[in-house]
This record gives sequence, C-alpha cells and structure tokens, in this order.
Amino acid sequence: MNKIVQEIPRSFLEESEAARTWFSRKEGFEFKVTGIVNPEKIAVRETSTSTREIQLILCGNQNGHDLCLRERFALTPSGDSFEVRHLSDIEPISGSPAPLLDPPKETRTSWLNSTLAQHEFVILVFYRGFWCPPCRIELLSYQKNGIVNEIRKAGGELYGITSEPHTLAETAHKEWKTDFKHIGDPHHEIIADIHNRGWLSLIIWNYTPGFRKEVSQNFSHPNGIFQPGVLAVTRKGRVLYRWRSLPNHRNVGGATSRVTAQHVWRNVQEALAQAPDTPDSLLDEDAELDSKGYPFLFFLLILFASGWFIKPNYFVMSSKNHSIKRIQNQLRVAKRRIPLFIIFWIMAIVLLPYWGTALIFMVWITIIAPQIYKLYRANQFNNEFGRAIDD
Repeated sequence: MNKIVQEIPRSFLEESEAARTWFSRKEGFEFKVTGIVNPEKIAVRETSTSTREIQLILCGNQNGHDLCLRERFALTPSGDSFEVRHLSDIEPISGSPAPLLDPPKETRTSWLNSTLAQHEFVILVFYRGFWCPPCRIELLSYQKNGIVNEIRKAGGELYGITSEPHTLAETAHKEWKTDFKHIGDPHHEIIADIHNRGWLSLIIWNYTPGFRKEVSQNFSHPNGIFQPGVLAVTRKGRVLYRWRSLPNHRNVGGATSRVTAQHVWRNVQEALAQAPDTPDSLLDEDAELDSKGYPFLFFLLILFASGWFIKPNYFVMSSKNHSIKRIQNQLRVAKRRIPLFIIFWIMAIVLLPYWGTALIFMVWITIIAPQIYKLYRANQFNNEFGRAIDD
C-alpha cells in the first residue's frame, strides 16, 4: 500500500526541491511538489555521499492542461546540491494516488476570473463524472445541436466542470470527443467561488456507489460529487441563466432529468438581448428537461435485473470500452431478464411445495433487502454546498 504525504518532511525538502528543479528543466515547464510517497520507508543515508531513492508527486500545467505525475529519482549529494537521476521504470499501479492531488489545492481559486476575462460570457455545465452515462449524453447534446458553435459566435465559451481530478476530466474530454474543455475541480474551488458570489449553489452527493472494479478505478471524488447544474454568466458578472438538479427518487438521485441544451441556450440568448444593467436571471425552477425520470421501483427492477436479481449492476462508464452502446446493450439484456424472472417464480409455485417456494423467496429477500435499503437512502447523502449533511 502506497502512502502519500502532502506535507514534505523537513529531512526531504532539499532533495525534493533538487528533483523538482531537475525534472522541470528536463520537461520544459514548472512543476510543484505536491506529495512524497512512503517517506517512512526511505532509507537513511549510511554516509554523507550515499545515494537514496525518493518518489514524488509532481503537478504542473502543460500547454493549458493540468497534470500530476508520480516520478522516482535517485539523488546523490554533490557539494552543496545533489546529482539527480530519473528512474523511469515505475510500473503504473491501480488506484495511483496522484489523481487525488490533481490539480494541487488553490489551482482553481482564480480559474473563473481568468476564464471570464477571455470571453464575453461563459456557460458552465456541472456534471457528475466520467463514469456517468447521462452526463456524456448531456454534454454532447450541446455539441450535436450546434449550440457550442452558436455560443462561440456570440462571444462565449462552454466548459464542463466535474468534481473529479483533472486527469479524469481530460479522459472524459478525449473519450467522449467533446470539442470544449472539461475542468477537474476536486477541491471544490470553482463551485466555492460561484457559491460565495451568490450565483449558484449546487447539491453535493457524498456517496460512494458500489461500482465494478474496472469502473471504481476511474471513480475519484475526494470531496463529494457535483449533482448536475448549469450557470451562464457574463464577463461583468451578470447571471444569464442558472439551474440545478434537486435529487429525488424520481430522477434517480440526480442521475436523470437534465435541463436540455436548447432550453439553456434560448434563455441565455434572451438574457443577452436585454440591457447590461438587467438584474440577474433567477434560478430556473420550471426548466425543460430531457426526461421525466423513472419510478424508483422500475429503476430498482432494471438495476437488479442487470445483476441477475442478486445484486445491483450499475449502468456506468469506464475507460475499458464501457461505451454508451455497451450500456444500451446492458439495458436491453436487463429488460429481457424480467420475463424470465417472472417465469422462474411461476414455475417455482407450480412445481415446488409452497414451503419450498416460500423458503427460496425468504432467502432471496434476505439477500437483496439490505442492498435495496442502501440504494433507497442514498439520497440522504445529498446536501447543499456549504452545509453539513445533517443541517
């Protein structure tokens, strides 16, 4: 198990700085040291000239893209400094801690100001994460309907904002093939900025779904998950449009029922046509949504059907070919299993003694009841940004 310490121990400060300087010079842009791996396992120098190895988390911005790397170095004292050798033979490890530190804290605190300075207005679409199929459909709807181009013609820009690390935001940007940037905000600095300005307060979901192993490796929300929301604001700080999802069982805890891209753009256009001193647009509480949601019992039935009625099998994405097409196929298979499930119970009632059928049913209920309860109470883990869950 690799332990990451973000506060570099004093005994490693000089070596860390030497490695950082050397690596920054090698890569051609500046990195910051944001963590050290297993400092308690690093060997003590036997002599004043002994070489020892350290692993560092180095974060920086390359061509406008934030990234964090886990790099290993061998450092040998040389005069007042160190000879640095880069050891590039580290094998990637599952669940590498680097994404949790990507980007470092305070990187996003001024992001909104600098972004607004570049455009007449911006539209921020807050989404759950790379693992979320409805999020992919929502963000691509701005692109498929030509709305991104219309936004740019009007002097604006569109951004997808997620509470995941920036590495996963970039993965979503590349694999979903969106033609606008995705921004990772794992420390909630962008949402804190808009919250403090009184522009929008999102709902945060502090819950960890039980995803498959290949998906859970792409699930990282250190401070909770952004529930869906949209904010459009001008360079001078006038709110053109704002909407947020209020999670409930009907919209599957915020997973479905997103405001449509056409509705957002119509409202933004109307606001842009108004005088610059027009008051901020109010929160849209009667938005045009892309679906009416699903009854909670139907959602449970489909979820358990996908897991052969023993455990819920989520419809989620990962970087291992879990495309929308594959998820749609998973949904079709789940629906086909429902008639088989009904036939099974009819056959059990007809062919088995009543006590045998009752026993099987009680065992099944015992297995699924705790899982259903966990899914039902998942909404209790939602809270408005800035408030504790129990408030």
